[in-house]
Amino acid sequence: MRLYGFIAALVIVLGSALGLLARSGASDAPQRPYLVTAHAYDRLQAGVTPAAQLPDLGFDLAQGARLSYLAMVEQFMPDNSSGFDALDPAVQDCLQTRDRCAGYVFALAGRPGLRAVVVIQAGRVAYKSLTGEVRTSAATPMRAPAQD
Repeated sequence: MRLYGFIAALVIVLGSALGLLARSGASDAPQRPYLVTAHAYDRLQAGVTPAAQLPDLGFDLAQGARLSYLAMVEQFMPDNSSGFDALDPAVQDCLQTRDRCAGYVFALAGRPGLRAVVVIQAGRVAYKSLTGEVRTSAATPMRAPAQD
């Protein structure tokens, strides 16, 4: 009888230890952020490139950060909503028809702090821009202008 109790206790202790080890993520390798290249960004054409072609160009939508509607508003109008009229017409249309539009953000390989923003509407890339800070030296950050 003691043998069964010992075996049961051993199984419980080993199971608990294995469960804690699995939760700690000790076997998981750190995940690197998904990056796209500047060449892939340059190949995108707003109003022309089909969304189905994005994976072939290096843009995996499953790996990019999808922007919610609120994040889209914050991305394109960070200070207030008075700048709506100054936005690109494709972005205006996207914000007005939010259920038929999606925005994604991708980190740019080799350009720390720079991100590619891609807006997809009606199955095509409707808008693209680069945003973020480009470090020209360790002490001098420059804001990257939005580019189409």
